[in-house]
Amino acid sequence: MTFHQRIASALIVVGAVLLASCSSTSKSTPATPTPKELFINYTAIGASDAVGYGASVPCTTATPAEGPADPTCPEVGASGYVPDIRTDFAKYGLIASLQDLGYSGAVIGPDIQTLANTYDSAAGPNACQPRPPADQYPENFLQYELPKVNPNATFITIFAGGNDINGIVNALACGAGGMTTATQTAFITTWVTNFGHDFATLVGGVHEEAPGAIIIVANDPNFALVPYAAALPAPLQGALAAISIAFDQDVINTVPADGVPVVDLLCNPQSYNPANFYTDGFHPNDTGYALLAAQFVGQALATAPALPQSSCTYAPAAAAAKLRQAVPVGKPLSAYLRHNI
Repeated sequence: MTFHQRIASALIVVGAVLLASCSSTSKSTPATPTPKELFINYTAIGASDAVGYGASVPCTTATPAEGPADPTCPEVGASGYVPDIRTDFAKYGLIASLQDLGYSGAVIGPDIQTLANTYDSAAGPNACQPRPPADQYPENFLQYELPKVNPNATFITIFAGGNDINGIVNALACGAGGMTTATQTAFITTWVTNFGHDFATLVGGVHEEAPGAIIIVANDPNFALVPYAAALPAPLQGALAAISIAFDQDVINTVPADGVPVVDLLCNPQSYNPANFYTDGFHPNDTGYALLAAQFVGQALATAPALPQSSCTYAPAAAAAKLRQAVPVGKPLSAYLRHNI
């Protein structure tokens, strides 16, 4: 049952109670019934996006926002998509509690976390060596966030993949996939498969932890077309595109078959509009987060949630997991960028 159907059912019940009271033949004045509030227990699973990094008022007060979000986020004035979702629900008369499990720097599972931490992305004498503790991908969704999911949650959002994609591309640039197009393509295929296993475990685990929850996931934009990637050489852009599109087309976009709606960021032109990004060109700004929140809420309230597109201008179907040229080895990803990723 979609949120739209649940809300409609609740309103019908309230309307029936009101009608019965109004039609009472009792001489005494009937007590006016107090409709129950349409209340949502909202849990957000994500990384720095769920923390609100890049927003004018993120969910944590650190600058930059690092580590886990305050689970309830600021009650007033926060501008990331997680608090924006709560605000948007209120416009429809829906009151939402909030459990924000976002953790900056987190990836989906321990396997990708280990890979990403094996190769430092910073330029310099320690380039491509193991990441120092202060610069590591600190957590993963499966081991840190999934066990904390509120069992009474009725609405859960999941946004995964951005840090994973950057970590895999950085590993390629540091030589983890060999030096040829064929070996690097095989490496990408392996890690797309690993991501798929982790994603299925996450969604299945959330269903088990909160069996009464509606789950909505977001797919990833084609990170080759996001502003921060404009500074990268073509082979690295190609790797970002191949992994982004494969994550979406082969993994995330398949979950509607199990009744899980998808927010389609991959084929949305606003996912690539520079005006919607923070100064690092990777995280959204207030406008970008507001657009993301509106898409989650739109899917939640839709009578029939929209399906993600199988291909579009930003993601040709044939581009998934395919490399046209090998990524040059020996220079980490952040060496090409103004900001570490």
